[in-house]
Amino acid sequence: MRGVSQRLFIGLCFLIAFVCPVVSHAQEDQRLRDRDPDLAAAKKVASDLQQANFHNGPWYLLSRFRIADAGYTEAAYVPTGDQSGGISLSVEAPQRLYFVPRRKMVVSVEAIPGYSFLTENNQRGQFNYSARGDLHFLLNHLYLDVYAAGANQLRAHVADINRLATVRESEAGIGGEVKYSSRTSGVFTVRLRKSDYPQDRIQPDLGNNPDFNPIELLNRREKNARFSVFHKTFPLTSLFASTEVSKYDFTTAHTRNSTRTWVGGGFLYDSGRTQVRLEAGPVRLNFRDPLQHDHSGVTGSLRGSLAQGRRTWTAGVERDLGFSIFADNNFFVADRANAGLSYNATRKLTLRLNTAAERDRYETVVRGLERRDDITFSSVGFTYAFRKLTTGLDVGWYTRDSTYGGDTDSGIRYILHLSFTP
Repeated sequence: MRGVSQRLFIGLCFLIAFVCPVVSHAQEDQRLRDRDPDLAAAKKVASDLQQANFHNGPWYLLSRFRIADAGYTEAAYVPTGDQSGGISLSVEAPQRLYFVPRRKMVVSVEAIPGYSFLTENNQRGQFNYSARGDLHFLLNHLYLDVYAAGANQLRAHVADINRLATVRESEAGIGGEVKYSSRTSGVFTVRLRKSDYPQDRIQPDLGNNPDFNPIELLNRREKNARFSVFHKTFPLTSLFASTEVSKYDFTTAHTRNSTRTWVGGGFLYDSGRTQVRLEAGPVRLNFRDPLQHDHSGVTGSLRGSLAQGRRTWTAGVERDLGFSIFADNNFFVADRANAGLSYNATRKLTLRLNTAAERDRYETVVRGLERRDDITFSSVGFTYAFRKLTTGLDVGWYTRDSTYGGDTDSGIRYILHLSFTP
């Protein structure tokens, strides 16, 4: 654990050392960008309206079609082991419809139908979907979003089980941003979510392994609230403080019922070409069953990007918790790091180089061993943009090592990208 903490600390120092000189220089040169009075979330809605494929009066439609590898997670660039012996593709057609009845109110409905193709272990494909409806209020000093969402999708579970699993979710909540002044704002979210793993859909085959509990033990209801206060202390840098509380009620495993609390802060820097975001603070996961192991520690993330001419550099580190079905472990601690380089060779051709690593740690000893999983994935790839079509391919080497016997893998992975805009 100390070794992981030291590597995480070294990674943080390296990233800070990389971006701080750029931050300091830009702070002096771009002070005129200070005090933007617009709400960030309202800008996102306005940007979507400008990118609409079809527009008729108060109606705006954003239509897409894309093909991607179902075992590919955008956050960590790590595929699952289910890809080793077959094809795993996901075809989706995201559709987002906006209705603007008046200047300060926007209604949006998004639907993403899709289909996942699987050829490994004689598994058939299945239909997937996610949908969401929002009611946006864009007032002068307040942005408010009331929403409801649902999904039934095949997703990659890289940690813990290293498999693809189908998750069914329903969620409702309210979020928004309050602009107190040109420098001070508050962001808040309150949501209710229900997640379960239906057995009539594709679920992972764990081979009747006695060290793993059934995946339906992760079925749960969540109540989450988060509030952050931002202050633009410097021309390009905002300091913020945040607090978050989550309550988990498990449907079939009541001993896992727990409460997670987090308090922290950080800063957000944006100069246009350089963005840096740091957030960290102590976290506590307390189980209501006194026989379960509680957890206290530090979680957070540090992410940065730097644009230099045709090149864009990205890097990040993160620590977080996840629920587990491995033996007597109710949770695991995940440390992740990634770095990438994107190069615009021409107006249509973009070359990419990415690397990512993850270590998952389990606190409860099983059969005399402390489980540690190490995952790495390094890839090179490209995307080529036509008028309405974008295609690309990533090729990389994937490794997974674990102190838990049998959960190891390595080999070449291919990730296909294809999107079409009508």
